[in-house]
Amino acid sequence: MLSDLADDYNTDFVIDPSEVELRLAKINIYKAPGPDGILNWLLRDFSQLLCYPLAAIFNASLREGFFPLIWKSANVVAIPKVHPPTSIQNDLRPISLLPTVAKFLEGIVKNWLIPPLDQLLDENQFG
Repeated sequence: MLSDLADDYNTDFVIDPSEVELRLAKINIYKAPGPDGILNWLLRDFSQLLCYPLAAIFNASLREGFFPLIWKSANVVAIPKVHPPTSIQNDLRPISLLPTVAKFLEGIVKNWLIPPLDQLLDENQFG
């Protein structure tokens, strides 16, 4: 019974290193890194070397159904809406700094999910 589940892995949902490399090469280096501390310029400048191990990690994550805990964390920073802020409750808004590699994996999975679901979703659906 369990051996049947092991063979259930769909080869249509495999992340190619070239796709990871393209995404890494387009990183905005001026955005802040997330809680993992990996700098965006490092990911961009070494995209050719990092694309293979990252693709392997992404594929293992999908195959095993495990999302690393560090990718689930965020640094929350208060950004002022007005300068200078006078009220903590009204003049600040929270911004979550997420790990860049986690956003890459989420973006790839989103690109797989949206086309089949697009016809089922209402055009007025948001969020």
